[in-house]
Amino acid sequence: MSSKEIVTLQIGHYSNFVGTHLWNIQDASFHYGPSVDSSSREINNDILFREGQNLMGHITYTPRLVAFDLRGCLNTLKQEGKLYEVTHEEEDIKWSGDVTMHKSVAPPKNRFLRDLDEQEAVQSQETIGNKIDSIEDVELKDSELMAVDENQSEAVFGSTTYYNLDDTITVWSDFIRLYLHPKSIYLMDKYTHGNEMEKFDIFGCGQQLMSDYATRTGVEDHLHYFVEDCDQLQGFQILLDTYDGFGGFGTQILQSLEDDYSSKGLLTMGVTPALLPDTTAYNRADRIINSALSYVSCAGSSSLFVPLSMAQELWKKMGPPRVFDHLQYNPTHYHTSAILAAALDNMTMPFRTTESPLHIWDITKTFSSLGRKLACLQLCLPFPLETDGNLVDSILNEGGQSSWRPLLPHMENKSSPLMQSVALRGIPKTQIKQVTLASKSKETPQFLSSCSNVDEVLQNYLTGFFPNCFNAGCVMSDGCKVGSPFPHIFSKNITKDGLLSRMNRHEYQGVESVPMLTSLQSTPDVTQMLRHLHKEASQLNIKKHHRFLEAGLEEDDYTETLSSLLALCKQYDHQSDL
Repeated sequence: MSSKEIVTLQIGHYSNFVGTHLWNIQDASFHYGPSVDSSSREINNDILFREGQNLMGHITYTPRLVAFDLRGCLNTLKQEGKLYEVTHEEEDIKWSGDVTMHKSVAPPKNRFLRDLDEQEAVQSQETIGNKIDSIEDVELKDSELMAVDENQSEAVFGSTTYYNLDDTITVWSDFIRLYLHPKSIYLMDKYTHGNEMEKFDIFGCGQQLMSDYATRTGVEDHLHYFVEDCDQLQGFQILLDTYDGFGGFGTQILQSLEDDYSSKGLLTMGVTPALLPDTTAYNRADRIINSALSYVSCAGSSSLFVPLSMAQELWKKMGPPRVFDHLQYNPTHYHTSAILAAALDNMTMPFRTTESPLHIWDITKTFSSLGRKLACLQLCLPFPLETDGNLVDSILNEGGQSSWRPLLPHMENKSSPLMQSVALRGIPKTQIKQVTLASKSKETPQFLSSCSNVDEVLQNYLTGFFPNCFNAGCVMSDGCKVGSPFPHIFSKNITKDGLLSRMNRHEYQGVESVPMLTSLQSTPDVTQMLRHLHKEASQLNIKKHHRFLEAGLEEDDYTETLSSLLALCKQYDHQSDL
């Protein structure tokens, strides 16, 4: 299978939360091994994953990934991983006196990670790359419902393990289920995660870190390893924390990628959590300034820039999390990053399919035409399909796009998009347009009533409801895999297959797969967010924020940043009176 590879960068702690969920979803969605019929695959996994071989001769599959974070963020995960044997030469100690060795106690693993270790031990005679496809498929000794953990962090329903990890997740490595390549993790030793005495929270701190020769060399070494491993590199997808020091660090990497790989697509997702410890006005001001500088730089260096957050408001205050009809989630990193990861997994389907995949450049170049470098991602999770309903009725019940929610703060769907890439997955073939009691009472438009498959429904829906928009659609039959360690955020009336039911699931039965829809849009509505950011950033006197000035920010540079925010607005609305 010919593949045009994509290298992924995760730059920042929250970006690694999102990325970990993303890789978990993808790991649960495909099977490894020569016995699997490649013709039945809907997704070409070779685009984002690489095949390798460890020292024991076992075939391995790992993401083409470089994840950047601070020291102290890995908890129980080894930086070099454990898929390949990495030997460390003993240090030649010249000291002739007594030597005392102090060993730190390893932090405890949660039950999910311990169970993964147990499964690995059981399967030690098999190919290490052939990890189990889903932790939910493991048969346990007792098939009855029972509480296993004394703190109720795990239960069993039938043969399925139900994990409650909400209180045990502190860092992203606490719930990673697949192996990473030794070159995938790069930690900045100058800063420590969670260190309140020396924070990595200023845009300029990241810039200064990248100006260090040793750091820049290390970054290039990790990045070039995966780039040079590609036969037909088509581009990069970048997850970047835009609210702290990683904004400055990541945008420096983006500028280097733009210079070195000008013919490749750079799809950048700037992420911000829905919950941050903004306890003072200075904390909030730092976030606003960091975001303004990051957004302008990302828009300038990326082929396409997609800001993402589950918060409805982001600048002067952290607003409430975005409301979804069938989700019940907390604004924690663990919950919100799972939703963003599911949205990104679905959004990227068009350039990962086995049948006529798009090039990442096809999407980024088309969307960024006329200088419109910002895009908005809309999400419908789960897609509201009833157990006895059909796709056409679900679309009509929702009134077009009313069930979509923008993953962009300060934005409401007021305008029709200029162009959009819509991805729909997980719709059973038997539920396309069968007659139901509800459908008998309503008149179905002709352009939907004549459809015979999901792809026709989607294409005709886009044409009928968005006649003045450039539309592209992509369909996949499999739903999004949301089994463990994906958090339990779905309403009780969602079945294990992600459909709406009149009955509730059992208390200890999780949702395993869900239908969903995403729409990546170029829309004038993004100016709502840009205007709010410009307003708040303009009210700050940069002269009073000495840490930014000490880190190298000039007053003229900040003024130019504010002007650039206005220029981004005018690309979408030439009548803007800002």
